[in-house]
Amino acid sequence: MSDDDVQSAVAQLLAGRPEHATRDEVAATLEVIRRLRSRLAAIEVGYTRRARQLADSGQSEPPESLLGAAGGMDTREADTAAAREELCDQAADVEDALAQAELTTGHADAMAAARSSLPEMLRAIFLEHEERLLAAARTEPVHLFRKRCRQLARTILAAQADDGDDELTRQRKASTLKRWVDKTTGMHHALLSLDPERDAKVWSAISRTINQIRRTRPANEQRQWQEIEVEAAVTAITSNGGHADHRPVPEVQVLIDLESLHQGLQQHGIAETVAGTPLPVASIRRMCCEADVVPTVLDGDGQALDVGRAKRTATTEQRQALAAMHATCAHPGCTMPFDSCRIHHVDWWTRDVGGTDLDNLLPLCERHHHQVHEGG
Repeated sequence: MSDDDVQSAVAQLLAGRPEHATRDEVAATLEVIRRLRSRLAAIEVGYTRRARQLADSGQSEPPESLLGAAGGMDTREADTAAAREELCDQAADVEDALAQAELTTGHADAMAAARSSLPEMLRAIFLEHEERLLAAARTEPVHLFRKRCRQLARTILAAQADDGDDELTRQRKASTLKRWVDKTTGMHHALLSLDPERDAKVWSAISRTINQIRRTRPANEQRQWQEIEVEAAVTAITSNGGHADHRPVPEVQVLIDLESLHQGLQQHGIAETVAGTPLPVASIRRMCCEADVVPTVLDGDGQALDVGRAKRTATTEQRQALAAMHATCAHPGCTMPFDSCRIHHVDWWTRDVGGTDLDNLLPLCERHHHQVHEGG
Protein backbone atom coordinates (compact mmCIF):
# COMPACT_ATOMS: atom_id res chain seq x y z
CA MET A 1 0.00 0.00 0.00
CA SER A 2 1.83 3.11 -1.25
CA ASP A 3 1.84 6.51 0.46
CA ASP A 4 -0.52 7.81 -2.23
CA ASP A 5 -2.87 4.91 -1.52
CA VAL A 6 -2.79 5.73 2.19
CA GLN A 7 -3.59 9.41 1.57
CA SER A 8 -6.40 8.50 -0.81
CA ALA A 9 -7.82 6.00 1.70
CA VAL A 10 -7.76 8.51 4.55
CA ALA A 11 -9.45 11.14 2.40
CA GLN A 12 -12.12 8.61 1.43
CA LEU A 13 -12.81 7.77 5.07
CA LEU A 14 -13.01 11.42 6.15
CA ALA A 15 -15.41 12.22 3.33
CA GLY A 16 -17.63 9.21 4.00
CA ARG A 17 -21.14 9.40 5.47
CA PRO A 18 -21.81 6.05 7.21
CA GLU A 19 -25.41 6.95 8.07
CA HIS A 20 -26.31 6.95 4.36
CA ALA A 21 -24.11 4.08 3.17
CA THR A 22 -25.51 1.09 1.30
CA ARG A 23 -24.43 -2.45 2.12
CA ASP A 24 -21.82 -2.47 -0.68
CA GLU A 25 -20.48 0.92 0.44
CA VAL A 26 -20.13 -0.36 4.01
CA ALA A 27 -18.23 -3.43 2.77
CA ALA A 28 -15.94 -1.33 0.57
CA THR A 29 -15.18 1.07 3.41
CA LEU A 30 -14.44 -1.76 5.85
CA GLU A 31 -11.99 -3.14 3.28
CA VAL A 32 -10.25 0.26 3.18
CA ILE A 33 -10.07 0.31 6.99
CA ARG A 34 -8.60 -3.21 7.01
CA ARG A 35 -5.88 -2.19 4.58
CA LEU A 36 -5.06 0.90 6.61
CA ARG A 37 -4.84 -1.18 9.80
CA SER A 38 -2.30 -3.45 8.12
CA ARG A 39 -0.22 -0.51 6.96
CA LEU A 40 -0.37 1.10 10.41
CA ALA A 41 0.68 -2.21 11.96
CA ALA A 42 3.74 -2.28 9.70
CA ILE A 43 4.61 1.29 10.76
CA GLU A 44 4.10 0.31 14.41
CA VAL A 45 6.48 -2.63 13.90
CA GLY A 46 9.19 -0.20 12.78
CA TYR A 47 8.78 2.04 15.82
CA THR A 48 8.56 -0.92 18.18
CA ARG A 49 11.83 -2.18 16.73
CA ARG A 50 13.41 1.22 17.36
CA ALA A 51 12.07 1.20 20.92
CA ARG A 52 13.74 -2.17 21.46
CA GLN A 53 17.03 -0.84 20.10
CA LEU A 54 16.83 2.17 22.42
CA ALA A 55 16.06 -0.08 25.38
CA ASP A 56 19.01 -2.35 24.56
CA SER A 57 21.33 0.67 24.65
CA GLY A 58 19.87 1.95 27.91
CA GLN A 59 18.18 4.99 26.36
CA SER A 60 14.58 3.91 26.93
CA GLU A 61 12.34 1.64 28.93
CA PRO A 62 11.40 -1.77 27.39
CA PRO A 63 9.20 -1.49 24.29
CA GLU A 64 6.26 -3.16 26.08
CA SER A 65 6.29 -0.37 28.68
CA LEU A 66 6.52 2.32 26.02
CA LEU A 67 3.69 0.75 24.04
CA GLY A 68 1.58 0.86 27.18
CA ALA A 69 2.47 4.36 28.35
CA ALA A 70 2.63 6.20 25.01
CA GLY A 71 0.57 3.82 22.88
CA GLY A 72 -2.30 3.47 25.33
CA MET A 73 -2.18 -0.34 25.19
CA ASP A 74 -2.99 -2.72 28.00
CA THR A 75 -0.48 -5.42 28.92
CA ARG A 76 -1.85 -8.01 26.52
CA GLU A 77 -1.98 -5.59 23.59
CA ALA A 78 1.57 -4.43 24.28
CA ASP A 79 2.85 -8.01 24.48
CA THR A 80 1.08 -8.84 21.21
CA ALA A 81 2.61 -5.82 19.44
CA ALA A 82 6.07 -6.72 20.77
CA ALA A 83 5.70 -10.34 19.60
CA ARG A 84 4.58 -9.06 16.18
CA GLU A 85 7.79 -7.00 15.93
CA GLU A 86 9.94 -9.95 16.96
CA LEU A 87 8.30 -12.05 14.23
CA CYS A 88 8.86 -9.38 11.58
CA ASP A 89 12.47 -8.95 12.71
CA GLN A 90 13.06 -12.60 11.76
CA ALA A 91 10.62 -12.76 8.85
CA ALA A 92 10.96 -9.73 6.59
CA ASP A 93 8.34 -11.01 4.16
CA VAL A 94 5.71 -10.82 6.91
CA GLU A 95 6.51 -7.17 7.52
CA ASP A 96 6.40 -6.46 3.77
CA ALA A 97 3.03 -8.21 3.48
CA LEU A 98 1.67 -6.02 6.30
CA ALA A 99 3.00 -2.86 4.64
CA GLN A 100 1.39 -3.86 1.35
CA ALA A 101 -1.88 -4.69 3.17
CA GLU A 102 -1.66 -8.27 1.87
CA LEU A 103 -1.74 -9.59 5.44
CA THR A 104 -4.02 -8.64 8.33
CA THR A 105 -2.75 -8.05 11.85
CA GLY A 106 -4.80 -11.08 12.94
CA HIS A 107 -2.88 -13.37 10.58
CA ALA A 108 0.46 -11.89 11.62
CA ASP A 109 -0.39 -12.27 15.30
CA ALA A 110 -1.43 -15.90 14.75
CA MET A 111 2.04 -16.60 13.34
CA ALA A 112 3.73 -14.68 16.15
CA ALA A 113 1.79 -16.48 18.88
CA ALA A 114 2.49 -19.94 17.44
CA ARG A 115 6.18 -19.12 17.01
CA SER A 116 6.44 -17.76 20.56
CA SER A 117 4.89 -20.96 21.95
CA LEU A 118 7.92 -22.92 20.77
CA PRO A 119 11.24 -23.22 22.62
CA GLU A 120 13.83 -20.73 21.35
CA MET A 121 15.81 -23.40 19.52
CA LEU A 122 12.77 -24.48 17.45
CA ARG A 123 11.49 -21.06 16.36
CA ALA A 124 13.72 -20.96 13.29
CA ILE A 125 12.13 -24.21 12.09
CA PHE A 126 8.71 -22.56 12.27
CA LEU A 127 9.90 -19.72 10.04
CA GLU A 128 11.10 -22.19 7.42
CA HIS A 129 7.38 -22.46 6.57
CA GLU A 130 6.98 -18.67 6.15
CA GLU A 131 6.25 -18.73 2.42
CA ARG A 132 3.60 -21.44 2.73
CA LEU A 133 1.98 -19.71 5.70
CA LEU A 134 1.78 -16.38 3.88
CA ALA A 135 0.15 -18.09 0.91
CA ALA A 136 -2.44 -19.66 3.21
CA ALA A 137 -3.05 -16.35 5.01
CA ARG A 138 -4.18 -14.74 1.75
CA THR A 139 -7.14 -17.12 1.46
CA GLU A 140 -7.98 -18.38 4.96
CA PRO A 141 -10.01 -16.53 7.62
CA VAL A 142 -8.07 -15.72 10.78
CA HIS A 143 -9.64 -18.45 12.96
CA LEU A 144 -8.68 -21.21 10.52
CA PHE A 145 -5.23 -19.74 9.93
CA ARG A 146 -4.66 -19.57 13.69
CA LYS A 147 -5.45 -23.27 13.91
CA ARG A 148 -3.03 -23.97 11.03
CA CYS A 149 -0.22 -22.12 12.86
CA ARG A 150 -0.89 -23.91 16.14
CA GLN A 151 -0.91 -27.28 14.39
CA LEU A 152 2.41 -26.48 12.72
CA ALA A 153 3.93 -25.60 16.11
CA ARG A 154 2.60 -28.85 17.60
CA THR A 155 4.00 -30.82 14.66
CA ILE A 156 7.43 -29.25 15.13
CA LEU A 157 7.35 -30.12 18.81
CA ALA A 158 6.22 -33.69 18.07
CA ALA A 159 9.05 -34.14 15.57
CA GLN A 160 11.54 -33.36 18.34
CA ALA A 161 9.98 -35.70 20.90
CA ASP A 162 11.59 -39.04 21.65
CA ASP A 163 8.26 -40.74 22.26
CA GLY A 164 4.83 -39.23 21.61
CA ASP A 165 3.28 -41.36 24.34
CA ASP A 166 5.53 -39.71 26.96
CA GLU A 167 3.65 -36.45 26.60
CA LEU A 168 0.28 -38.20 26.85
CA THR A 169 1.46 -40.04 29.97
CA ARG A 170 2.43 -36.75 31.58
CA GLN A 171 -0.93 -35.26 30.65
CA ARG A 172 -2.81 -38.22 32.13
CA LYS A 173 -0.91 -37.89 35.40
CA ALA A 174 -1.63 -34.16 35.47
CA SER A 175 -5.38 -34.63 34.93
CA THR A 176 -7.49 -33.40 37.85
CA LEU A 177 -11.07 -33.25 39.10
CA LYS A 178 -12.09 -30.46 41.47
CA ARG A 179 -15.51 -29.85 43.01
CA TRP A 180 -16.73 -26.91 45.07
CA VAL A 181 -19.83 -24.90 45.98
CA ASP A 182 -20.13 -21.15 45.45
CA LYS A 183 -21.36 -19.92 48.82
CA THR A 184 -22.86 -16.79 47.29
CA THR A 185 -24.92 -18.34 44.50
CA GLY A 186 -25.28 -21.87 45.85
CA MET A 187 -24.19 -23.25 42.48
CA HIS A 188 -22.14 -26.44 42.46
CA HIS A 189 -19.03 -26.42 40.29
CA ALA A 190 -16.94 -29.24 38.85
CA LEU A 191 -13.67 -28.62 37.01
CA LEU A 192 -12.35 -31.59 35.03
CA SER A 193 -8.91 -31.23 33.43
CA LEU A 194 -8.19 -34.11 31.06
CA ASP A 195 -5.58 -35.39 28.64
CA PRO A 196 -6.67 -35.14 24.98
CA GLU A 197 -7.50 -38.85 24.60
CA ARG A 198 -9.92 -39.07 27.51
CA ASP A 199 -11.33 -35.61 26.72
CA ALA A 200 -12.20 -36.85 23.22
CA LYS A 201 -14.02 -39.85 24.69
CA VAL A 202 -15.98 -37.70 27.15
CA TRP A 203 -17.08 -35.20 24.52
CA SER A 204 -17.92 -37.96 22.06
CA ALA A 205 -20.40 -39.33 24.62
CA ILE A 206 -21.81 -35.87 25.36
CA SER A 207 -22.13 -35.00 21.67
CA ARG A 208 -23.96 -38.25 20.97
CA THR A 209 -26.38 -37.46 23.81
CA ILE A 210 -26.91 -33.93 22.46
CA ASN A 211 -27.95 -35.41 19.12
CA GLN A 212 -30.36 -37.79 20.88
CA ILE A 213 -31.94 -34.89 22.80
CA ARG A 214 -32.36 -32.83 19.65
CA ARG A 215 -34.02 -35.73 17.81
CA THR A 216 -36.56 -36.34 20.58
CA ARG A 217 -37.46 -32.74 21.48
CA PRO A 218 -40.28 -30.89 19.65
CA ALA A 219 -38.96 -28.80 16.78
CA ASN A 220 -40.57 -25.63 18.12
CA GLU A 221 -39.19 -25.98 21.65
CA GLN A 222 -37.23 -22.87 22.58
CA ARG A 223 -34.20 -23.83 24.62
CA GLN A 224 -30.83 -22.19 25.07
CA TRP A 225 -27.92 -24.19 23.68
CA GLN A 226 -26.27 -24.07 27.09
CA GLU A 227 -29.27 -25.84 28.63
CA ILE A 228 -29.02 -28.65 26.09
CA GLU A 229 -25.28 -29.08 26.69
CA VAL A 230 -25.75 -29.29 30.46
CA GLU A 231 -28.59 -31.81 30.15
CA ALA A 232 -26.52 -33.90 27.74
CA ALA A 233 -23.49 -33.90 30.07
CA VAL A 234 -25.58 -34.98 33.07
CA THR A 235 -27.38 -37.64 31.03
CA ALA A 236 -24.15 -39.02 29.57
CA ILE A 237 -22.66 -39.35 33.05
CA THR A 238 -25.69 -40.78 34.86
CA SER A 239 -27.59 -42.81 32.25
CA ASN A 240 -25.60 -46.03 32.79
CA GLY A 241 -26.14 -46.19 36.53
CA GLY A 242 -22.43 -46.36 37.20
CA HIS A 243 -22.10 -49.88 35.75
CA ALA A 244 -19.02 -49.81 33.56
CA ASP A 245 -19.84 -53.17 31.96
CA HIS A 246 -22.90 -51.69 30.27
CA ARG A 247 -21.38 -48.48 29.02
CA PRO A 248 -21.20 -48.15 25.25
CA VAL A 249 -17.71 -47.53 23.91
CA PRO A 250 -17.50 -43.88 22.78
CA GLU A 251 -16.64 -43.42 19.14
CA VAL A 252 -13.59 -41.19 18.78
CA GLN A 253 -12.95 -40.17 15.21
CA VAL A 254 -9.28 -39.50 14.50
CA LEU A 255 -7.59 -38.18 11.37
CA ILE A 256 -4.19 -39.69 10.57
CA ASP A 257 -2.20 -40.39 7.42
CA LEU A 258 -2.01 -44.07 6.49
CA GLU A 259 1.79 -44.13 6.33
CA SER A 260 2.17 -43.02 9.93
CA LEU A 261 -0.37 -45.57 11.15
CA HIS A 262 1.23 -48.49 9.32
CA GLN A 263 4.94 -47.75 9.39
CA GLY A 264 5.28 -46.19 12.81
CA LEU A 265 6.65 -42.79 11.80
CA GLN A 266 6.07 -41.65 15.35
CA GLN A 267 8.34 -38.66 15.23
CA HIS A 268 6.87 -37.17 12.10
CA GLY A 269 3.29 -38.42 11.86
CA ILE A 270 0.34 -36.13 12.54
CA ALA A 271 -2.80 -37.35 14.26
CA GLU A 272 -5.66 -35.35 15.68
CA THR A 273 -9.31 -35.64 16.56
CA VAL A 274 -11.83 -34.01 14.25
CA ALA A 275 -11.92 -31.10 16.72
CA GLY A 276 -8.22 -30.48 16.06
CA THR A 277 -6.87 -31.92 19.32
CA PRO A 278 -3.47 -33.56 18.70
CA LEU A 279 -2.86 -37.15 19.80
CA PRO A 280 0.42 -39.14 19.72
CA VAL A 281 0.56 -41.58 16.82
CA ALA A 282 1.54 -44.36 19.23
CA SER A 283 -1.69 -43.74 21.14
CA ILE A 284 -3.72 -44.09 17.95
CA ARG A 285 -2.21 -47.50 17.28
CA ARG A 286 -3.03 -48.63 20.81
CA MET A 287 -6.62 -47.34 20.49
CA CYS A 288 -7.01 -49.30 17.24
CA CYS A 289 -6.45 -52.52 19.21
CA GLU A 290 -9.41 -51.90 21.51
CA ALA A 291 -11.94 -50.09 19.32
CA ASP A 292 -13.87 -50.38 16.11
CA VAL A 293 -11.78 -48.73 13.41
CA VAL A 294 -13.87 -46.29 11.37
CA PRO A 295 -11.96 -45.27 8.23
CA THR A 296 -12.65 -41.80 6.89
CA VAL A 297 -11.81 -41.79 3.19
CA LEU A 298 -12.83 -38.75 1.20
CA ASP A 299 -13.67 -39.37 -2.46
CA GLY A 300 -12.86 -43.07 -2.00
CA ASP A 301 -14.73 -46.28 -2.66
CA GLY A 302 -14.91 -47.45 0.95
CA GLN A 303 -18.34 -45.95 1.72
CA ALA A 304 -21.38 -44.80 -0.22
CA LEU A 305 -21.20 -41.09 0.56
CA ASP A 306 -24.01 -40.07 -1.80
CA VAL A 307 -27.52 -41.38 -1.18
CA GLY A 308 -29.51 -38.88 -3.22
CA ARG A 309 -33.22 -38.74 -2.32
CA ALA A 310 -33.27 -42.19 -0.70
CA LYS A 311 -32.73 -40.72 2.77
CA ARG A 312 -33.32 -37.24 4.17
CA THR A 313 -30.81 -37.22 7.03
CA ALA A 314 -27.06 -37.56 6.58
CA THR A 315 -25.67 -41.05 7.07
CA THR A 316 -23.05 -41.85 9.69
CA GLU A 317 -20.44 -42.10 6.93
CA GLN A 318 -21.42 -38.70 5.55
CA ARG A 319 -21.20 -37.10 9.00
CA GLN A 320 -17.75 -38.64 9.45
CA ALA A 321 -16.62 -37.29 6.09
CA LEU A 322 -18.03 -33.83 6.84
CA ALA A 323 -16.32 -33.83 10.24
CA ALA A 324 -13.02 -34.50 8.50
CA MET A 325 -13.58 -31.50 6.21
CA HIS A 326 -15.16 -29.05 8.68
CA ALA A 327 -13.91 -28.72 12.25
CA THR A 328 -16.55 -26.06 12.92
CA CYS A 329 -19.77 -24.57 11.60
CA ALA A 330 -19.29 -23.81 7.90
CA HIS A 331 -20.49 -20.20 8.25
CA PRO A 332 -17.46 -17.90 7.72
CA GLY A 333 -15.91 -16.95 11.03
CA CYS A 334 -18.07 -19.22 13.20
CA THR A 335 -16.14 -21.35 15.70
CA MET A 336 -18.99 -23.57 16.96
CA PRO A 337 -17.58 -27.16 16.96
CA PHE A 338 -18.80 -29.62 14.35
CA ASP A 339 -20.44 -31.88 16.95
CA SER A 340 -22.72 -28.98 17.94
CA CYS A 341 -23.96 -28.44 14.37
CA ARG A 342 -26.89 -29.65 12.29
CA ILE A 343 -26.27 -31.02 8.80
CA HIS A 344 -27.89 -28.62 6.32
CA HIS A 345 -28.90 -29.31 2.71
CA VAL A 346 -27.44 -26.51 0.56
CA ASP A 347 -30.13 -27.17 -2.01
CA TRP A 348 -33.00 -27.60 0.43
CA TRP A 349 -34.63 -31.04 0.71
CA THR A 350 -38.18 -29.68 0.35
CA ARG A 351 -37.92 -26.37 -1.50
CA ASP A 352 -35.18 -27.32 -3.99
CA VAL A 353 -35.62 -31.11 -3.97
CA GLY A 354 -31.96 -31.33 -2.98
CA GLY A 355 -30.34 -34.71 -2.46
CA THR A 356 -28.59 -36.03 0.63
CA ASP A 357 -25.25 -36.11 -1.16
CA LEU A 358 -21.93 -35.13 0.35
CA ASP A 359 -21.41 -32.13 -1.92
CA ASN A 360 -24.87 -30.83 -0.93
CA LEU A 361 -24.29 -30.99 2.84
CA LEU A 362 -22.77 -28.49 5.26
CA PRO A 363 -22.57 -28.34 9.07
CA LEU A 364 -24.32 -25.27 10.51
CA CYS A 365 -24.74 -24.30 14.15
CA GLU A 366 -28.23 -23.57 15.51
CA ARG A 367 -27.93 -19.81 15.05
CA HIS A 368 -26.72 -19.90 11.47
CA HIS A 369 -29.05 -22.76 10.56
CA HIS A 370 -31.97 -20.53 11.63
CA GLN A 371 -30.46 -17.60 9.72
CA VAL A 372 -30.43 -19.69 6.54
CA HIS A 373 -33.99 -20.99 6.86
CA GLU A 374 -35.90 -18.27 8.67
CA GLY A 375 -33.56 -15.39 7.83
CA GLY A 376 -33.12 -16.19 4.16
